[in-house]
Amino acid sequence: MDQPFKFRSSLKMNRGSVVMTKLTTFCPLTKIKLSQGALKLLTIPNAGGSSVISEVLSLEFLSRSFGAHLLKTEMEVEYWPQGGSITDYVARIYDQIIGVSVTRAMKYGGDFAMDDAIRLLNKKLQGVNRSTANNQEGWSKQVLHVWATDKKTAAYVLKAWQMLDETVRSDTVVVITVCYSIPGLFFERKMG
Repeated sequence: MDQPFKFRSSLKMNRGSVVMTKLTTFCPLTKIKLSQGALKLLTIPNAGGSSVISEVLSLEFLSRSFGAHLLKTEMEVEYWPQGGSITDYVARIYDQIIGVSVTRAMKYGGDFAMDDAIRLLNKKLQGVNRSTANNQEGWSKQVLHVWATDKKTAAYVLKAWQMLDETVRSDTVVVITVCYSIPGLFFERKMG
């Protein structure tokens, strides 16, 4: 099935789904021409951690692949009650307001395995469900964008998703993107 069509259809479903994608770049990370939204994510403070590049490239990928436009960054999103799980950014995709959370399927000092995939998706999808329930921005659906280092890792993530309880999967669209060509995506260094 055509990935843009599958992604668009998944956004309209009332159940969780997975869209498998791949990103190959032909230039260094610092030479990628970023959209205005991705540049904003790159240049303003986020909630901490080492996730800036993965979030910037997530928005850029969703923008080029599916027409996503940044509405709010993670520091601009409002929740009630405050203090719980947060979403990385909010975008308009196909005329829907969508929360987007980004993660990387990888393991420092070892090989990513099935139990790592299950643990990662459980944690991230439960956080997605909490931030969706508490957001004040009007989204009712989220995308969990999972960056995978290779096809084997992506297969573990897909299998883990299939094993999860439907209440955890909820109606979140999980986009799994295999990306071999940008090591900085997984081992972050400042862009620019």
